[in-house]
Amino acid sequence: MRHIILSDDGYHVAHNAYHRLLATGYFPESLRDQEQGLFIAALEQAEFNRVGQQNYQPSEIMQAASRLVEKRTAQIYLVGFVALSFVWLKFNGQTPSLNRASIIASCAANEFGRIRWRAGLNPTGDEKETPVTSDHSTVERIFRKYRSVAHICAANVSASEYLEVLHLWDQAPEVIASMIQTCAAFQVALEGATDVSDWNIWDVKRHFPASLDGWPVLVPGNEILSWIERGYAVAIAEGMIKR
Repeated sequence: MRHIILSDDGYHVAHNAYHRLLATGYFPESLRDQEQGLFIAALEQAEFNRVGQQNYQPSEIMQAASRLVEKRTAQIYLVGFVALSFVWLKFNGQTPSLNRASIIASCAANEFGRIRWRAGLNPTGDEKETPVTSDHSTVERIFRKYRSVAHICAANVSASEYLEVLHLWDQAPEVIASMIQTCAAFQVALEGATDVSDWNIWDVKRHFPASLDGWPVLVPGNEILSWIERGYAVAIAEGMIKR
């Protein structure tokens, strides 16, 4: 098991904890990309702090990196949705498995078709739409690629119903605290729902900031739950899974 260091002293939240989560979430199998991402983030954060949000302009390298990350938005969302389906199955007294959870996700994706989101470098800009695949085998393949950060993806999906999109370099401490706590909660939930021993999870519990103990968890809201339930109902009706 690998570990994300979210606290350097065991108590306080690390100054770039949120960016560590993002870097790991988007590049789980490349330490080099994670390190480069954090290096660029530190430079851009310093410029943002120096000139303020109104005058900040991301560098060309930052814009290129942002476009690369944005291309993975739909995949990261699907991974989170599958992870939430694992937990939903367990919570409802059924046997979670990748096959069942990915079928639920693919059926739901066939219904909602696309996701809407805003860019972290331009949160006040136009809302964007990205289609999501509903092919079951593709959903499974994507999940296997990112399963080591499934808890982070699940936290992002769940948090989307609660948190307003802020600028990437202007994250409020309360937002960061909620995200860290929610990531930890979903790691625990997934470990309790299924065997994750071969997922090589990026653990967020060993270096969890003790100052966040008791912080609220952003559990899935009605919209997310309704889509999971819809996906399950369609899968049952079409005989793709059994109760």
